[in-house]
Amino acid sequence: MKEKMYISTRGQQEPLNFYEAILQGIGCDGGLLVPDFKIEQKDLKALENLNYEDMATEIISVFTPEGTKEDIRKLCHQAYGEGLFPKDVVPVKKAGKVYIAELFQGPTAAFKDMALSLLPRFMTYSLKQKGEEREVMILAATSGDTGKAALEGFKDVEGTCIKVFYPIDGVSPVQKQQMVTQTGHNVDVIGIKGNFDDAQTAVKKAFQSEKLKGLCDQHHVFLSSANSINIGRLIPQIVYYFYSYMTLVKQKEITLGEKVNFTIPSGNFGNCLAGYIAKQMGLPIHQFIVASNKNNILTDFFHTGTYDANREFYKTNAPAMDILVSSNLERLVYFLCQDAKKVQGYMERLNETGVYKVDDDLLNMIQENFKAGWLSEEEVLKTIGACYQENGYLLDTHTAIGYGVYKTYQKETNDQTKNILLSTASPYKFPGSVYQSVSGKVLDEYEATEALNQMTKVEIPTPLQGMKDREILHKKVIEKEAIVDFIGEQIKEINL
Repeated sequence: MKEKMYISTRGQQEPLNFYEAILQGIGCDGGLLVPDFKIEQKDLKALENLNYEDMATEIISVFTPEGTKEDIRKLCHQAYGEGLFPKDVVPVKKAGKVYIAELFQGPTAAFKDMALSLLPRFMTYSLKQKGEEREVMILAATSGDTGKAALEGFKDVEGTCIKVFYPIDGVSPVQKQQMVTQTGHNVDVIGIKGNFDDAQTAVKKAFQSEKLKGLCDQHHVFLSSANSINIGRLIPQIVYYFYSYMTLVKQKEITLGEKVNFTIPSGNFGNCLAGYIAKQMGLPIHQFIVASNKNNILTDFFHTGTYDANREFYKTNAPAMDILVSSNLERLVYFLCQDAKKVQGYMERLNETGVYKVDDDLLNMIQENFKAGWLSEEEVLKTIGACYQENGYLLDTHTAIGYGVYKTYQKETNDQTKNILLSTASPYKFPGSVYQSVSGKVLDEYEATEALNQMTKVEIPTPLQGMKDREILHKKVIEKEAIVDFIGEQIKEINL
């Protein structure tokens, strides 16, 4: 049987097998790795009554080499079945007529745990399969949640070290405290004077740097990524689309085969792209509703087909979405046009001018699947307050954007298709904004946490309890221009 291979969206990468794709993380040409095989359609009936780890096994093994399903089952059990998550890994709640899939039940109270509990296991499994003896240096840029989830996933994992870069003024106080107090002998957290896009761009440059490649060869190191540019981050995210859908089937809210909408708060677009792949695998999805904050570059793209990054960057109360370069959009463009040369041209124009525009045929295909909208910071606060007052359900700032954008979409279209909103974080990750929304009062983050708990009786997730008193272990701050050189110095310290 033909081996499942992965290629770059830009067409200049030699095909890689699954293990190589996981370990390499990004195409050697700067593109993102995508399957070079027909993705299997799943039998919905066969998935209907599976628990999360069994469903994950069935979905993920579509992308792994033949004969590895039982190995994948063990990895999924370690990630989802040994106490990192509750028994019902992704509970689906209801706020009015909106179904909310809570993706934040894991070890860092954010949806990134869904993939980053599994990616380190993919990595060590792939290292073993390849007989790799070099040290893996994991690089991650974060707008808040990826950093902590990656640190937690990779801490003390043999054969790896991880470097996380975060914008010092671009994450919430709770997100920052989670990262800078992270334990583990192989973890490093570095603040940068810049924004998420600066960090992500530098990480991508590191993978292309000939100087760093030379240093890696000298020091027996290779670089990989924990961001959603790594296909190993993306694949596990497909699972919760199927799982939340099947939850509604089991609850008799929908019938098997009935189409639903998904609303996704989106910044780097990986979460939404996973849903698009789920649809290609046979999940009955009518529309994706992409929700953005004031950095509404995705909204403009889905409306016009023009991606224009030459705009003001805003720091908002939904910081994980403060992004102007949505990496995974490149994968979507490739999936729809199947033309690496065209994708490469778009990305070259983006790099050179900050703008690219897709052709009309491609825009029509995009608009058949995706609707989009955005909320201002004031609208975010009003939405949290209104949802809590009307439904008794407490939203974080990012999920509130999804909720508000969906409500607008539903009002404008009168689309009666049932909707699943992906909830990306616990409200206690952003307690100041959330408490202000429901009480009208302004408190600092830690006071707001206690006051919010007392007011709403919504439980504070275990990972976020006692945050204020944890010892700060990581204090490095560097200029954004120094990131690649910093990585070089870190490589030199390995295997001295």
